[in-house]
Amino acid sequence: MGEFLPIAVRAYTEGSRPARPAKTRPRSARAVRRWRAPERVLVFDCESETGAGQTLTFGSYRYCRFDEGSLELVEEGLFHADDLAVRDPDGFAALVSYAREKELPLHPRRVFVDRVLWRCAYRARAWVVGFNLPFDLVRLAVAFGEGRGRYAGGHSLVLWDYEASDGRRLEDRYRPRVLIKSIDSKRAFISFSQRRDPDPNDQIPDEEDLRQPGEAYCFRGHFLDLRTLAFALTNESHSLDSACRLFGVEDGKLEAAGHGVISDAYVDYNRQDVRATANLFEKLIAEYQRHPIALRPTKVYSPASIAKAYLRAMGVAKPLDRQPDFPRELLGQAMVAFYGGRTECRIRRAHMPVVYVDFLSMYPTVNTLMGSWQLITAEKVEPVDVTDNVRELLERVTLEDCFTPGFWPQLLTLVQIDPVGDILPARADYGENGQWQIGLNPLTTDTPLWYSLADVVAAKLLGEGRTPRIIRAIRLVAVGEQRGLRPVQLGGEIVIDPSADDFFSTVIEQRRRVNGRVDLAPVQRERLRTFLKVLANSGCYGIFAEINRQELRSRRQDITIYGLTDPFTQRLGTVEEPGEYSFPPLAACITGAARLMLALLERLVRDAGGSYVFCDTDSMAIVATPDGTPTQDGADTTGAPFRVLSHSEVDRIIDRFTALNPYDRELVPGSILELEEWNFDPQTGERRQLYCHAVSAKRYALYNLDPDGTPILRKPSEHGLGHLMNPIDTGFENRDLAWQVWQEIVEDALSVGRARP
Repeated sequence: MGEFLPIAVRAYTEGSRPARPAKTRPRSARAVRRWRAPERVLVFDCESETGAGQTLTFGSYRYCRFDEGSLELVEEGLFHADDLAVRDPDGFAALVSYAREKELPLHPRRVFVDRVLWRCAYRARAWVVGFNLPFDLVRLAVAFGEGRGRYAGGHSLVLWDYEASDGRRLEDRYRPRVLIKSIDSKRAFISFSQRRDPDPNDQIPDEEDLRQPGEAYCFRGHFLDLRTLAFALTNESHSLDSACRLFGVEDGKLEAAGHGVISDAYVDYNRQDVRATANLFEKLIAEYQRHPIALRPTKVYSPASIAKAYLRAMGVAKPLDRQPDFPRELLGQAMVAFYGGRTECRIRRAHMPVVYVDFLSMYPTVNTLMGSWQLITAEKVEPVDVTDNVRELLERVTLEDCFTPGFWPQLLTLVQIDPVGDILPARADYGENGQWQIGLNPLTTDTPLWYSLADVVAAKLLGEGRTPRIIRAIRLVAVGEQRGLRPVQLGGEIVIDPSADDFFSTVIEQRRRVNGRVDLAPVQRERLRTFLKVLANSGCYGIFAEINRQELRSRRQDITIYGLTDPFTQRLGTVEEPGEYSFPPLAACITGAARLMLALLERLVRDAGGSYVFCDTDSMAIVATPDGTPTQDGADTTGAPFRVLSHSEVDRIIDRFTALNPYDRELVPGSILELEEWNFDPQTGERRQLYCHAVSAKRYALYNLDPDGTPILRKPSEHGLGHLMNPIDTGFENRDLAWQVWQEIVEDALSVGRARP
C-alpha cells in the first residue's frame, strides 16, 4: 500500500476578541414574532447593450403600495442612460416617442436614482425588488470601488454624483453607496453603506431590528432579489420565466424579438418584465408567509436560511452559545475529521450499462439512525472518553452489525487513529494542478489523525477486515433538554414538537403523508411536498458545518488556532467565524455516516463480484444488465476485475437496506436504497437499460440508446459547465449547453457520427 501524507487539514480559529456572552436564561416559549410586510415596493428592470460592457440603455419601474398581499400601482415610469441621446440618438428618440404616447414619465438615470430610488428606497424605506437584482443595480452605477469588511471581495457602487464647479462629475459622499458581494450566481449580499452625514431618521431601528444591546444602528436598505427567494423556497435555480410558471403567475414574461435595439416592442418587453416581477413578488411573498418564522425575506439567502429560522422558531438554541465552554480543542479536532460527501469515478471514458441507485434523503436518514436530534435539543453536549469501548467495538464489528439500526447511535463519536494503510479520506496534494484534493485511499502517515467513527468502521469493512489502531475516542452524549422548546407548524400545515418529535424523521414521513391528503388541492400538495424536501435537505447537515470567513476590521490580530496539533497563535487579517448553528463535531459525524452508507453499498457490490462507474454523495451507478450479460467484464481504475451484475442481483442489494429504514413503514415502506427514475422509460414507466459515460468525479452522463444506437440523454452532469455561457444561445437559460456538450461526448465515444451544426 502506498503512503499519502496529508498536507491540508481544517482548523477551528478563535480570535483575541471577547467571546459572545452566554445566554443566562432559556428562550421564552412565547409565540414567534413574525416579520412585517412592506408598505411600499419599488420594482425595476434594466436593459443594456449586448457588448461585453453591457452598458445601461434604458429601463422601467413600478412604485407600489403593498396591502393585504396585493400591489397597488402608485407610479410607473421609464428611465434611460444619461448619455443615451448622444450614444444612440435613434433609440433615444424612440424612447421619447413611446413615453409621450403612453403618457409615462421618462427620466435620465441621474434623475431616476435621485427622484425615485433615493426618495423611495432610502427615505420611504421601500423594498427594492428585482430578478437578478445585482445586475440591474450595477447598470445604474457611475463608478465602483472594492468592498470592505463584510463586503470584502465584493463591490461598492457609486449611484449618486454631482457636477463640480469645474464641470467634473464627482461622487456625492453625502449619499450612501450600494454594497454588493456575490455568493454565487443565485445569491448576493446587498445593502446601503453608511453616510457621511447620517440623518437622525437613519438611526431609527426597524421594528424587526434584532441588534444586540449597545450596537449602533444604520439603515442598510431592504433589497429583495426574487431569484434568491425562489431558490430558497425550491432549492432550484430559476429564470424569471420558469419562476413565474412554477408559482402560477398568469401575466408572466414575454419573449424578446431581439436585444440591444430600442423599439416599441422592446420597451413593451421590458415593462412586461417589471410587471411579471411584481406579480412574482406577490406569489413568492404569499408562499413565504405560510412559514411561521421571524426572518424577513430580504434576509433569506438559501434554503438553509429558512431551516435555521425554523430552528429559532422552535426555540432551539445555538450550540456554541448555549455551551460556550465546549472544549475548543475538540472543535478543532472535529474540523480535522470533517469531510464532505464521497464522490469518485471508478470506470472512466467507457460506455457502460448501469443501474442507477440512490439513498432516500441520505442526511436526514443517517441523522435519524444516529439520534442526532437529541444532541441538537440537549441542554448540553458532554464529550465522553470511550476509547476502550470503541477499540472493542472495532475488533468485533462486522458487515451484518452495520445493518442493525441499534448500531448507529454509537457513531456519534470522534476517534484519533494511527493510519497504516487504512482506506480513509485524506486531504493531500495528488499532483492535480498543484491543488489540494480529497481522496479515499490507503493512507499511511506518522501523524495521528482524527476521523468520525463511521469512517473508521468503513475503513475496516473496505480494508479486508484489518482493524485501524485507535489512540483515543470521544463520544458526544446529550445531557438534559433545553428549556423553552416550542411546537411550530411546518409550512403552516404540519405541527412538529421538538421535545417529542424527531425533526429529521418527521419531515421525511410527513412528506410521504402529504401524498394522501385529500383536504389539499393538488397545487397545495405539491407546494408542501417541495417545501418539506427542501427543509429536509437544508436543515440536516450544512448548517452544522457553516463557517464564514470574516475580514478583521482593524489591523491583523493574534488568532488562536485549534486543529491537528496543539493550539498555536498566529497573526492574521481574517478569521473563520462559526455559523449560527455550527457545531463541527456533529457535522463530522453526519458526513462520516453518509460515507459509511456508501461503503456498505460498495462492499455489497464488491462481494457480489461487481463494480460501479461512479458514486456521488448518496448515489451509485452499478454496472449491470437485465441478465448479467458478461460482454462488459473488465477491470476498473483500481485494477480489480469485475463482472456485470444482473438486475435481480442489484435488486437483492437494494433489499438489504430495508433493515436500515428508520421511518414509519406505513408511510415510508421498503428500502432506503432506491432505483432512480432514470432507470425507467419516461413514457411507459417500464424498466429500461441505462448507460453511463463518466470522465471524472461528478462529471458523467446517463443515457438510453435508440434502436439505431443513438444515445438519448437522461441525466447529463452540469458540473464543470455551469459557469460557461452558451455560445449558441446567449439567452438567460444556458442549461442546454450541458446537454449539447455531453451529447457530443457520448456520440464521439460511441462513434455515432451524427451531423452537427
